[in-house]
Amino acid sequence: MSRVLIATSPEKGHLNPMVGVAQWLRRLGHTVGWLCIPEPAPQLESLGVEVLSLPHVEAAPPGIETGGEALAKLVLDDVALGKWIRGLLLDSVPTMLEPVREVVRAFRPDVMALDGMQYAAVLAAHTEGIPWAGVSSALTLLEPRPEIPLLRNVRALKDDRQALFRRHGFDARFRTCECLSPRLNLIFATEAFLGPDAGVPPDTLLVGPSIPPEARGDEVPFPWERLGDKPVLYVSFGSQISYQPELFRLIAEAAKPFGVTLVLCAGELADTDFPSTLPGDVVAVRYTPQRQVLERAAAFISHGGANSVMEAMTAGVPMLLLPVCNDQPVQAHFLEKSGAGLARDPRTLTVESCREAIAQLLAPKSAMRGRVAEISRSYRAHDGARTAAERIAGLVA
Repeated sequence: MSRVLIATSPEKGHLNPMVGVAQWLRRLGHTVGWLCIPEPAPQLESLGVEVLSLPHVEAAPPGIETGGEALAKLVLDDVALGKWIRGLLLDSVPTMLEPVREVVRAFRPDVMALDGMQYAAVLAAHTEGIPWAGVSSALTLLEPRPEIPLLRNVRALKDDRQALFRRHGFDARFRTCECLSPRLNLIFATEAFLGPDAGVPPDTLLVGPSIPPEARGDEVPFPWERLGDKPVLYVSFGSQISYQPELFRLIAEAAKPFGVTLVLCAGELADTDFPSTLPGDVVAVRYTPQRQVLERAAAFISHGGANSVMEAMTAGVPMLLLPVCNDQPVQAHFLEKSGAGLARDPRTLTVESCREAIAQLLAPKSAMRGRVAEISRSYRAHDGARTAAERIAGLVA
């Protein structure tokens, strides 16, 4: 059996889609090491993988916000966001590369499975001569909307990024933020959601959703007793930009006439008196067991993180996406194109326009619900985590 090294960031949206892949690799008999850059995520301890750490590296690059109110505000400033993206993608690589190479040499992998945004890990695989697969945590490999700010920010890095890779002998190809593997790239979706004209890059496979076959290590208690017979409207803006008091209040006002239970994944706001100031039946928690909540949800309002969209489509839950930044407009594009949900600009959203969207989401027997059910059947028919594990292991000569 093979030794497989996974490298991701520790953020939930990048880590969680890889959990099922790691679990299937272990089920298939492979030894799995996992390197989170810049520091390990606590949930890895329960997955049975070898948790690897970088030597001689600070926990986070200076000036890089990773969550809370500060990041939620930063991403609304295009200039600050561009500097943040540059810091994450490029500026940290020179100091990270040698520590990552140390980890790679110590673990001695036969193959690597990498988030293509982790350039230090990609360059380490290339310089050490190890075959690697790119595992995309979003749909940005498809680049459907050239006008989104993320693509503008990445285009500004194009020359410096290419020069960085060429200094290490790699004439790399990129799609948005991600470096394409010359051997294998994986996207956790199906054509039923993306359509036949999605622009899939060469050497890239649509494998279906990555749903873990076991607990994924971040499950938390949830007050299920608070959910009665009313429809559940679930609202989450992910783990990094969960600080959204204005949007939470607007959504609560919009949802009031529908008699729903509003479940808010509210991060640090859940520990304040903020939830008690909202109208209606509100259940606010710091973090949710999302896949289980989606099984109870009638509809889902989200920022449009790829993992959330994937899990909602698997569960068959219609969505309203309010994309804030980065790859989120890409997921919104495909959701609207598929007919399985709606997207609105959170900067211009009003109580009335949000209420109209919620009414569409909750309408029974609608064309939207039919499309969601069709995509859900396609997703449930594909085990993207297992297929990815098999394909990654297949790169070993």
